[in-house]
Amino acid sequence: MLPVISDPESLSTPADAADAAATDAVFDLLSDWRRRAVLRYLDRLENTDPVPLSDVADHVVLEDDGQDSGPLAATGDALLGTRKRIHISLRHTHVPKLADAGALEFDPETNTVALCETGEELVSQLQNERQGRGGDSGGDSDSDGDSDEDAVPEAMT
Repeated sequence: MLPVISDPESLSTPADAADAAATDAVFDLLSDWRRRAVLRYLDRLENTDPVPLSDVADHVVLEDDGQDSGPLAATGDALLGTRKRIHISLRHTHVPKLADAGALEFDPETNTVALCETGEELVSQLQNERQGRGGDSGGDSDSDGDSDEDAVPEAMT
């Protein structure tokens, strides 16, 4: 059967469809700045031991607030609600999504996370993209909570 020129779907092969699905999955996985922040934070840690999710949430709160480092206590009680909101969104949405994709290991019993090899590859892709764009300014968030600071990389094959 000859492909119908007016139908682009008929011109693609099943392998193209699989590649497109993988690309879509990577874009979806890295579309939220909180997931990118979690991956970067875990990648920067010197040890590979599981990290309490509360520590990861503290880091994401500080990144969202535009602070580079320091204990959460230094920011005052004003961020307590933000910390709870981010911790809940990480626990119930973002960390499970990263774990399902194989980017990190999540233990719901102990509420700890650890970066996996796939997660390291995603962080490497993010860093390569940032260097290629000449931007390494640190924060991801902007006025609408999303930024193109970390453009989503090409899909890993």
